[in-house]
Amino acid sequence: MQKPLKILFIKPYAFTPNQAIDVPLGILYLASYLRKYLADSVDIHVLDLRLVTNKQKALAEKLERFKPEIVGISLMAFENQFITEHIDCFKEFAPEAKIVVGGPYVTSNYTEILKDNPVDVAVIGEGEKVFLNVVENYLSEKDPRDLKGIAYFDGEKVICNGREEYIEDLDSIPFPDFRDINLKDYWDHPIQMNSVLARKKYIHVMSSRACPYKCIYCHNIFGEKLRKRSPDNFVDEIKMLYNDFGVREFHIVDDVFNVDRKRMHIILNKIIDSKLDIKMAFPNAIRGDILSKEDILLLKKAGAYMITVAVETASERIQKIIGKNLDINKVKENIEFASKAGMITKGFFMLGFPGETEEELYNTIDFAVHSKLDMVKFYGVVPFQGTGLYDLAKSTYENFGEKIYTAYTSDSFYYEEVTGFNLKKLQKSAYIKFYSPQRLLKLFFKIPQKIYFVKNFISLSLGVLST
Repeated sequence: MQKPLKILFIKPYAFTPNQAIDVPLGILYLASYLRKYLADSVDIHVLDLRLVTNKQKALAEKLERFKPEIVGISLMAFENQFITEHIDCFKEFAPEAKIVVGGPYVTSNYTEILKDNPVDVAVIGEGEKVFLNVVENYLSEKDPRDLKGIAYFDGEKVICNGREEYIEDLDSIPFPDFRDINLKDYWDHPIQMNSVLARKKYIHVMSSRACPYKCIYCHNIFGEKLRKRSPDNFVDEIKMLYNDFGVREFHIVDDVFNVDRKRMHIILNKIIDSKLDIKMAFPNAIRGDILSKEDILLLKKAGAYMITVAVETASERIQKIIGKNLDINKVKENIEFASKAGMITKGFFMLGFPGETEEELYNTIDFAVHSKLDMVKFYGVVPFQGTGLYDLAKSTYENFGEKIYTAYTSDSFYYEEVTGFNLKKLQKSAYIKFYSPQRLLKLFFKIPQKIYFVKNFISLSLGVLST
């Protein structure tokens, strides 16, 4: 009998402070999908380097001990230097391993990744079906370079075979394989995406993929056609995590959970009928202008204590340019209602869109300050390659250049470089102006786990103010 193919999935650590350490859902979905179709033909291990202190040593020991034949690496933009930094380790301890990369950064920047690193295959877009095809080809000793959904470097140029068709039936994808990790490791870390917790034992879950809106800053890894898990399938996963793993809080990270209002109500009512003692939060975002008062009250009844709305800009002109087309007044009304209902409300804002005026920048900050939001994130706009935002910045400013941006950090605030306006200073003053003593006191009374939040909030605040 042929020995199983050894596959090591790696979740890199970032070279930036305060990296969120949440369960690596993408990798766990890949692991469960491979096991569904290949069963004992594969031996899969997961290494999350964010959880270890001596990362170089942990990587070397894992490669030497496990001897993987395929190494799969999931890359966000801010993790783009990982392979370059550790290539000597891969060469020494896994010289024969095929390196396959994927994730949002790879989807948008596969050309740079393949030219600059000894990577065998780059998976473009949604990964499960494509990675399965790649592994099957290696198992049968076939060259994977003819497959759709991949890109590769042939020694002279980068070749991309286009995207594979998306998986329409999301119920056909098994639940992420949580046996590959120890959930307690994630519960013990103080930094996570939401920055607020009601229950310590939390996890991210996703009920749909893609987004029907066409915002120009999106990486578009899942396409534009919204695909949804059935309400029963999604709630069954919540029940499984509750009963088998002791999870008591669920962070729903869909791009737009509330885009299908009828489906959302079915899911929430099923959760209510289940009598599970859970809390829910929405750290990613729900579309703020299509919410209703009924939606907000039902969310709260089902256990939601926090919602995040991605406002981005208070300028109607910029809203149209970026393709978001948010009804700002409706968003403001829903923020106020949710806040009065006792929910923690958080807003995302982006400062420095191409062509944005100083007046529009200040109006966006004023909108946040005078709203009933409890928390905010002010991001400097970063035009990642492969997005419409990058193309817009390039066409708007002659001095934009060809810089590759990799993270939402002050070093990536292109707006300062092309306009001379001090966006870092504006960002800092925006936070100081927003978090008045009165707002902080109100927020403190709303927060479920106060000590946890204070530690997290101080750590994140120091990171912002020190840049």
